[in-house]
Amino acid sequence: MTTLFGKASIDPFEHVVDSDHIAIFESIGWVIHLPPPLSKFIVFLFLAAVIVGAALIWVAGKMRNGDPPRGRLWNAIESLIFFVRDKIARPGVGEHDADKYLPLLTALFLFIFVCNLFGMFPFLPSPTASIYVTGALALVAFTVIHVGGVMENGLGGYLKTFIPHIDLPSPVAKYTLTIGMAALEYLTAFIRSIILAVRLFANMLAGHTVLFIILFFIKLVADPAYQIDVAKGQGWMYWPVSVFSVLMVVVLSLLELFIAGLQAFVFTFLTAVFIGLAKHPPH
Repeated sequence: MTTLFGKASIDPFEHVVDSDHIAIFESIGWVIHLPPPLSKFIVFLFLAAVIVGAALIWVAGKMRNGDPPRGRLWNAIESLIFFVRDKIARPGVGEHDADKYLPLLTALFLFIFVCNLFGMFPFLPSPTASIYVTGALALVAFTVIHVGGVMENGLGGYLKTFIPHIDLPSPVAKYTLTIGMAALEYLTAFIRSIILAVRLFANMLAGHTVLFIILFFIKLVADPAYQIDVAKGQGWMYWPVSVFSVLMVVVLSLLELFIAGLQAFVFTFLTAVFIGLAKHPPH
């Protein structure tokens, strides 16, 4: 705990960074300490992988038998699979190659979605609020995108797809623009994956940090360590601020639930689009 102007201050990012423990009620000592090299993000990433893997294997076994979907869980998981196929894989990759990448895109979408949902539960972390996690996911996408492009066009042919065809009467202007545009195209191949990582990380981090700040308003008016001047009657603010903060957190949590699915969709859809562009370049 640090101090600011003689009063205790709290790091608003502390609850969205990785650590070697899982704090439930830290103030009364309810903390789960993890043995090295485990951390809370590693634990919940593994848990998300187990949940997604078990769900997909279970549904695949059901679908293989040809039985119609029965039960809410079966219908829900199968609906998500068809959603990824019809709204992500086919529009992004293309009808011809969509089914080939559907298992990857489905697993990627569900994995990110589950990781995002963890942060909606009290005391649970959101692994996708870490740039290292989103960076690793973007690295997977980067590898699949460019390996797919090389397999479709060959290494030499794929590298040539980044070089635009420019027709100008002046050879100097033509080659200057061609070299400059090609350099930008090659750089874009890396920037796209960086954007995938930063977009997901920034949205999840910002959402959870805003929720923390709103709830911190309650402590700000209740704890003497944070009050500016109790003698001026700041104590009466506790109940109005508490009610307002809780209501705002409830409303924003519903928005966060939507964002959890939206960001999983955006990450997966952009990955599908980039795969399609790599396999079937526009020039």
